[in-house]
Amino acid sequence: MSVTPKGLSVQAAYRDYTDGKFVVNRKYQRKLVWTREEKQKLIDSILRGFPIPLILLATETLPDGSKSYEILDGLQRLNAIFEFIENRYGVEGKYFRVEELSRAQQRLENGVFPAIPREFEKLDREACSNLLDYTLAITEFPASDSSAVNEVFGRINAYGRRLSDQEQRQAGVVSEFASLVRTLSAEIRGDVSRETLDLSEMPSISIEPDEFHDTYGIAADETFWCNQGVLRKSQLREAEDEQFVADLVISILNDEPFAFSGANLDAHYNLLTDEAQQLERSVHHVGADTIKANVLAALNILLDLFREHDANPGCMKRVLNPNAGSNPIKAPFYAVFMAFYELCVEDEKSPGDVDAIVAALTDLQNKLNVARGQVTAQKRRENIDLTKGLISRYFDDRRPPSVNTGAGLGIQFCNALRRSKVETAAFECKQGVLELHGSRQHNEEVLQDVIQTICAIANLGPDSDGAVFIGVADSQRDASRIHELDEISETKIGARYVVGIDREAKLLDMDVDTYVQRVCQAIATSPLSEPLKSAVMAKVDCIDFRNHSVITIWIPSQKVASTLSDQMYIREGSSTVHVDQISKITAVQSLFQRG
Repeated sequence: MSVTPKGLSVQAAYRDYTDGKFVVNRKYQRKLVWTREEKQKLIDSILRGFPIPLILLATETLPDGSKSYEILDGLQRLNAIFEFIENRYGVEGKYFRVEELSRAQQRLENGVFPAIPREFEKLDREACSNLLDYTLAITEFPASDSSAVNEVFGRINAYGRRLSDQEQRQAGVVSEFASLVRTLSAEIRGDVSRETLDLSEMPSISIEPDEFHDTYGIAADETFWCNQGVLRKSQLREAEDEQFVADLVISILNDEPFAFSGANLDAHYNLLTDEAQQLERSVHHVGADTIKANVLAALNILLDLFREHDANPGCMKRVLNPNAGSNPIKAPFYAVFMAFYELCVEDEKSPGDVDAIVAALTDLQNKLNVARGQVTAQKRRENIDLTKGLISRYFDDRRPPSVNTGAGLGIQFCNALRRSKVETAAFECKQGVLELHGSRQHNEEVLQDVIQTICAIANLGPDSDGAVFIGVADSQRDASRIHELDEISETKIGARYVVGIDREAKLLDMDVDTYVQRVCQAIATSPLSEPLKSAVMAKVDCIDFRNHSVITIWIPSQKVASTLSDQMYIREGSSTVHVDQISKITAVQSLFQRG
């Protein structure tokens, strides 16, 4: 392995950043977690000319001869520098003079980041010049061997306390269990994304406290963990949600509650131990997708129940431990989740009387055996059985059970709406098939556009998936018009507005099932190429999302390019485009040949 140390000016680094050269691999990199104070301290060090830690990059040579840089160490530092240049924050009340850097000025004029108010004080020109000239210590090595990249990342994060305990467990570990915990945790938090991202995209999938709510994609308070008081914001920042998910997954796969301790969890991440090897066999046997779907289904059923009882933040905490104050509710949540998992997933029962279940769970904390000391499997089993005893009589045997009616799709749907803000090409939202004017005329072109878009999304490449949603408005204007015409209240998720198809079904004098069947029939009888058509037909669903019925059409990644009537369609940003130029058709086909 050839290691190359070099210096790189902040100005040159910013040029590479704006050219999309810095890449983040979420397989082992954490989110953006630095507070404003930590970022300000770094910038202050640079302005004072103090040395800062080196940045480690794995380099890859691109077809045009240029390089891309996968960030192994220095993600938080690079982001802090570039955010300062783009006026996301100031230092001692002073902001960077954007006009001192032409690339930044151009991005400002293009609306990439907003201008600061005129009254804000700016750094003097000399300070800005010194910052741009500051030399970052960089170490590069070729990323030709992925196993070497994993090993290096694991080693550099095995020392010191730069990462939390859970982040150190995940660092450099390539296993089915670690991957399952990472992706399932992202689903639950709401920051699902492609595995490899441009550094500039990281804020959109990062969770930060209120101080960065305007620039980061998800506020901590919007995650289930903090919204319901299961974890504190500080614990979420330290990846304790992933630790909790690992705890739940081990309990499920071992078919007995996990005797949780830091050392015991470490052993399940160490691939040299019997515990980790058995866990890998279990994940492989059951299937990561099945485990993920079951956990999300149980969680969604649980959250829907509490939301039906009380939609306000902190409802679960107020019920399970009314006297918790600022304390998290980890112990009662573990018991309740496992009880719901066993009742809903394993026994295929469905919650019936919501108010009775909530009443039975009231002040659960004081009924559990949660004495301080070692967490044992036996104590946890007793707590789960106690919880099931309190609520099982209020579950019924309806068919199909809740777990088989798309219960887990609500979380997946939410995440896709959030992803659509960044991955605009992979997702499409349609408010419905009726025009939004007085006549409410049926727009025959909507379903044809949906089918063309399915084809185009499938052609993004062999590693890309996506979705089309019907019953979701993509603008506040349309949502407001629907509210005016149909007298319904929309639900805002990210930058989208869930309005449902129920209102249109009523206007068309049909039930929702018939509406969905018409959409399915349009896809089934379309000239979409195979295997895309069959793959999509297996992924069409209708979910009940907060009292709105939404058609979800999931588009799995394909191994070959797809066509519609032997014509090819592609996505250009959020638009679907028909292509007939040989060069573009060849370019799409080459994507799948490389895959």
